[in-house]
Amino acid sequence: MATAKPLKQRVDRIEQVMHVLAEDQVSLQRLIATLARETRRGFRRVEERFNQVEQRFNRVAEEFRKRDERAAKTDERIDKLGVAIGELTRAQRRDGKA
Repeated sequence: MATAKPLKQRVDRIEQVMHVLAEDQVSLQRLIATLARETRRGFRRVEERFNQVEQRFNRVAEEFRKRDERAAKTDERIDKLGVAIGELTRAQRRDGKA
């Protein structure tokens, strides 16, 4: 027949279990703190990378805007040249030089 453990042994065992639980909780809190720090670092790295990509995107967009302006000016100059050549050709025909 099993004998009941004395009260002192039961209290000692409960204290051991409580100590283990307290150590586990401290370990979990440390782990959570570490994960939180690493997560914040990761978010900062992602934010930095995003900012770099955004800056690069803005530079490329500005380059494209400038190229579009130059292309529009070139198109305008070509159109004017075409008109001038047409007028010159008409004038030469009218004057009988063509």
